[in-house]
Amino acid sequence: MISRRRLRLPLAAAAGLLLAGAAQAQFYLEFGAGSESTSGLTMSSRSDDRSSVCDEFINPRALLVPGCTTPDRGAGDGWKAPFDGGRGFSGRIEFGYRLDDRFRVALAYTERSVGFDQTVASTDASGVDFEKLSNELAIGQERLGDATASDVFALVYFDWRNRTRWTPYVGAGLGFSRMTLDFSWRWARSFDPDDIATGRDQPNRDEIRRNLAGTVSAGSVELQDELLGQALVAGIDYELTEAVSIGLRAQAAFLEDFEPPPYGTDLLRSHEGNLRLDGSEPVSTWSRTSDTDGLSIGLALRYEFGGDR
Repeated sequence: MISRRRLRLPLAAAAGLLLAGAAQAQFYLEFGAGSESTSGLTMSSRSDDRSSVCDEFINPRALLVPGCTTPDRGAGDGWKAPFDGGRGFSGRIEFGYRLDDRFRVALAYTERSVGFDQTVASTDASGVDFEKLSNELAIGQERLGDATASDVFALVYFDWRNRTRWTPYVGAGLGFSRMTLDFSWRWARSFDPDDIATGRDQPNRDEIRRNLAGTVSAGSVELQDELLGQALVAGIDYELTEAVSIGLRAQAAFLEDFEPPPYGTDLLRSHEGNLRLDGSEPVSTWSRTSDTDGLSIGLALRYEFGGDR
């Protein structure tokens, strides 16, 4: 994982070079647009919910059930939602300058958007979440809509200049990305109390099953996190004029894990998002994914301001 302190060094160095070389450097401005793609994404989640028999809205005797008042809420619980890869578009603006005939540095800002638009079944449940998926739920689903990101990267390029109008190049850099995921979920129980096995060991089992039947846990949220990362670039330019070139560019971004802050739920078993009738013990969820890498391929148009090429 890249520390923010280490990240500041290349950003500061690039800014310093821009200022120091302003008098003699050949500045350029580049615009790019293209396709964006990601591999499959698995969202791993956990919550501090308790077993449904510990929910006072479902079981009026919840506080008398052993384990329903212990402090280890959510210990060992969790589930996953595996999504296929997504496709979308990206747009980029880059400001830089040429140090010499081979090297150039730049600061690039990119907007990326990938549409997943997938609904999948919740899998790999553990703890009380395994109990819910096994004994209660007729439907357990997670949905991932759009993933958007705003990136800022400091980049260093090496150009293979030659006697033709074609110039291949490679580059690398460090930066950060502000990523947002549209995420939602829906866990629904059967309307028939006989289909629900939860609470079968409780003295008021029939009451629990009646109260639990037909209930829904659902919500939607925009998950957001800021990620540090690295970028590798490869491309080729074609010189249209002394100042203008057009090219094909590919960039792979490798970002750290996406770990947004915890979030609540709109509905918890068809009631407000807490476990107690007095409004205490609100339920929160934590989600994360390590599948944050992306690949951008597109066209680039560059204009260089003055200087000898």
